[in-house]
Amino acid sequence: MKGHHFDPTLHYRRSLRLPGYNYAAEGAYFVTICLDEPQPLLLNPELRAIVEETWNALPRRFPTISLDECIIMPDHIHFIVWLHPNKESRPTLGRVVGAFKSLAGRAALNYLRSKGLRCGQHFWQRDFHDHVIRNEADLQEKRLYIRNNPIKDDLKHNRL
Repeated sequence: MKGHHFDPTLHYRRSLRLPGYNYAAEGAYFVTICLDEPQPLLLNPELRAIVEETWNALPRRFPTISLDECIIMPDHIHFIVWLHPNKESRPTLGRVVGAFKSLAGRAALNYLRSKGLRCGQHFWQRDFHDHVIRNEADLQEKRLYIRNNPIKDDLKHNRL
């Protein structure tokens, strides 16, 4: 087509977000973020502490959010975050998760490099999985899932 050309630097990918949903809307969101490489890096106490401290600091960066359940697994994290937008602050779920991933990822990679450990360019996978929590039963189900995740992981790896 005249006036149009293919730009190989543009990458198109399918969004994992719910089409048409307002991700700045009041409510609870269940999120899963996986490490870029499927290694049990989060068993390392220092990396685990970085992720936990970053999680606990999120409300200072985003005063209109509140934290719910969270579990740090060997190669991923699950959490529930609540958005409480107001006239002054309406962060989207993507902004909150992006800030978390950026801050925790940079600190984790800096730690790994300072110890001379091999690491890639990214700590987390590019995207994240989310689930919009729709009601109290859904919330309780996701909380139970988070609480039971370490047990399921132990069973999967026959560590019990």
